[in-house]
Order: sequence, then C-alpha cells, then structure tokens
Amino acid sequence: MQKKSILVLACCCLLLPAAALAGGYSMNPGKWTFSTTMTMPMLPAPQVSTNTECVSKEEAERDPLANLVDVGSCTITKKEMHGANLDFEMECNEKGMASKGKGHFSAQGNTVSGSMEMTMDMPTMQGMPGMPAGPMKMTTSWKGQRIGACD
Repeated sequence: MQKKSILVLACCCLLLPAAALAGGYSMNPGKWTFSTTMTMPMLPAPQVSTNTECVSKEEAERDPLANLVDVGSCTITKKEMHGANLDFEMECNEKGMASKGKGHFSAQGNTVSGSMEMTMDMPTMQGMPGMPAGPMKMTTSWKGQRIGACD
C-alpha cells in the first residue's frame, strides 16, 4: 500500500506542469511543450519527461494549485502571489504517509517554469529490501514553452 502512495504522490508532481499552465497570470492559451525532471532516492537517475498539449482558455484561467487539491490528499498551507510568480507550501497525507513540500510557479506569457521539493516520511516497507525508512526528499522541476495555436 505504501508503494502505491509514493506513486500517487509522484503522479501529482508530474501533473504540476499542467497546473502551472492553469494559472491565469500572464499565461497564453495554445499548444505548449513541457519538460519535467523528477529526482528521488528510489530512482536510479533523474526521470525526465516531455509532452505537448493544447491548453484551452478555461484551463489557463484555473488555479495553478487546483490539481494538487483535487487529488484529495493535499492541503495548501501557504500561497503567495507576486506578479507572475506563485510561491506555495503544502501538506499531504495519503493513506497514513505524511509529506510536506514547498514550491514555486512562474508564468510569463509564452513561458512557464517552476519547481517543488517534497519530503515524505517513509515507513518501513516489507518486501522492498534496501528501501530505507525515514525522511525521503523528492525534487521536481518543470518548464514550458508555448509553440503556437492548437491544432
């Protein structure tokens, strides 16, 4: 069960580029390409993914942290807007596994970027030798570029 919780949290972090798109602060709808890099001790190397997607006007106007809250296990504890920048802190509890994090979004017309650092309190996991219990840090960064109108 705890392994599944880690994967759910990791998926949330991968959704952050889409969330960054959604902030109504100086973000243009259209076709975007995103690159996300995730680093955590249980991965042998940083995981990099790139995707292209169409962002509608409605998605561009959505709160950039809504995807994290929609998952149901995270609460935003601090949120500060400074022009095109958003700094935030959050706490999550997925099936008894607590985590805390902080991050940053920036949206400036045709570019977005951001990062987030989460610290999870890892329980001892049966059947997973070599997986240490205790705090584990996961770092995610992303950047996006508008590449034109949607197809």
